Amino acid sequence: MEFKMIRTHILRIFNTLLLLLISFSCQEDRLSQEQEEQQLESLFDEIQEMANSKDCENASNWTYTAYVEKACGGPVGYLAYSTLIDTACFLDKVDEHRTAQQEFNEKWGIGSDCSVPEEPNDVICDEGDPAFVY
Repeated sequence: MEFKMIRTHILRIFNTLLLLLISFSCQEDRLSQEQEEQQLESLFDEIQEMANSKDCENASNWTYTAYVEKACGGPVGYLAYSTLIDTACFLDKVDEHRTAQQEFNEKWGIGSDCSVPEEPNDVICDEGDPAFVY
């Protein structure tokens, strides 16, 4: 009988310690809203750096894509990029950011206006920089 009580007591202590360990390990994985926002900004900075990595010398080598995702859907704006960069990698990063932004908006209850930015018709080169034609 005494052995059963000791065994039960040891199992309770073990389960309690295990529960505490799991609880603390899960809390470490959670990021604050500000930390998640910083990650989003860092990824967008990377995207802009890729987009701006080439001078605009020939407009036929340039195109654009929508970027970010508003809380109510649709893009925040458009970003010009050279087709001479690794476009697959670039567009993957844009999609990764768009998805992360959507998840961020849902998780933190972020709202936005539901206005739709005008989509450009074309990209031209203006003194080495891309510019949109509307």
